[in-house]
Amino acid sequence: MSTDADHGAATVRHVVHIRLEPTLDLAVRDALEASLQRLVREHPHALTGSLHRDLGRRPQAPVSATWMVVLDFASMDDFEAYLAHPLHQDFLADHQPSMAYISAIQVPIG
Repeated sequence: MSTDADHGAATVRHVVHIRLEPTLDLAVRDALEASLQRLVREHPHALTGSLHRDLGRRPQAPVSATWMVVLDFASMDDFEAYLAHPLHQDFLADHQPSMAYISAIQVPIG
């Protein structure tokens, strides 16, 4: 098993799961999705970004996510810069209250 100390200079993968309640107002959902698409498309400080939508098989299940976001960063410093970037900060300020949950994990890659 590796430790955090082993990953100082490693490329960092940031994976986020976002869940919206299926009953969330469509206008709120559409605005959130448009902002999320912009955030992933522009992926400030990241090497790459991708957005994946759940297939919708069981959206009412409490463990189902609506989206998965994957962003890869050249370094932890770049990831930290992304967290502080206005596009990321504004996305969270504008949309986090509409989310049923958001969870994230960062792992070394490469």
